[in-house]
Amino acid sequence: MEEKEKIKSEIKRKEQILKQLKGVYKTSTDHLQKKRVLKEMEEVKQLINNLKGKLIIHDLESDLFKEEEEEEDEEEETEEAFSILGAIEVPPYRIDSKDREIDAVISYMDFFEVNYLSILSEYYIKLDFNYSIKRDMFYPGFMEIKKILKEYNYELDILNREEFNSIAFYRDKSVIHKIRHRYLLTLDKYFKDLNNFLEVLIDDYKSDGNIILNPHDLLSLSEFEINRRLEGCSVIESLNEMYSFSVELIKFLNLPNL
Repeated sequence: MEEKEKIKSEIKRKEQILKQLKGVYKTSTDHLQKKRVLKEMEEVKQLINNLKGKLIIHDLESDLFKEEEEEEDEEEETEEAFSILGAIEVPPYRIDSKDREIDAVISYMDFFEVNYLSILSEYYIKLDFNYSIKRDMFYPGFMEIKKILKEYNYELDILNREEFNSIAFYRDKSVIHKIRHRYLLTLDKYFKDLNNFLEVLIDDYKSDGNIILNPHDLLSLSEFEINRRLEGCSVIESLNEMYSFSVELIKFLNLPNL
């Protein structure tokens, strides 16, 4: 039973990666990139077929067919739920990138950093003192996540050195998998905390509370801001969009609560 769930979970993960690849293929204008992504799509499809074959070997065909209709409905809901993530371009994170899930996650993190992170500050959003303290923890928290990413990059650089022998290769591949897992877990916790925090602010606003001191102020972004996505939005509108982004990202990561 445990083996069945592992296979089904892996199928769903691969199908999500396939969706991301399709998004890249549709939006890319680079002929070489489209050709490379198309090849990756075929490889992922083959992996999905192989995993479904394992289900059949485990006499789980009936469960698979039973869930097909549910999965179609879930796919439509997912596409609708990923209205923000689905519009974000997902290029390879590194020239030597072979991990499309990491490519997607890092693209989403870059989007969050340039569009939302600086908005989540006293300069733009005035909060009750106690909530300001909590709000101010999210910026350094994000910087800690970036440190883990630097560590991941460092290990990848070592792994890709031509002079590496086979023993070092397998040792460092294991290290990379551990860092990758830690990165995703830390990211998941960060956005679950942010999601809960934003939910409190939004619910308080809906009940005519006063945690947000300037909910209707319109954002006039600093000239130093790279992306002006939220220019002219009200504070409460920007918080709602950040909340939607956090919901989508948590669904995409699809990690259990620890």
